Amino acid sequence: MEGKEATNMKIGVPSLRPGGLDADVSAHFGHCEVFTAVELDGREIKKVWTLDNDGEHNCMIPVQRMAKEGIDTVLIGGIGRRPLAEFQRMGVSVYVGAAGSVKDAVSGFLSGSLREATLKDVCRGGCH
Repeated sequence: MEGKEATNMKIGVPSLRPGGLDADVSAHFGHCEVFTAVELDGREIKKVWTLDNDGEHNCMIPVQRMAKEGIDTVLIGGIGRRPLAEFQRMGVSVYVGAAGSVKDAVSGFLSGSLREATLKDVCRGGCH
């Protein structure tokens, strides 16, 4: 199967409540209801858990919280400049194009259909 060679990694996906693999991906990182975290062992899902988004008015809070959880990759639909820059500064990879369910987003990442985010991809207000 082509796509990403996953080793042991932790992926974060902004999602709608209640979170989990069947939850819909939220259109915008900072305005999601929860973050679904997915730990992979190779290409197999080892563990799934959620993190509340307690930083709706300060998008740096979830960035820091995800880093503390060991999240090394984030799959998004949209994101603002500040959180993207902070993830990049911390060495967390961010990929755009996540849609559908969290499981769909993880599958898309593993198959190589998502692409790494750049500052050209940031929301400029109103994109969520």
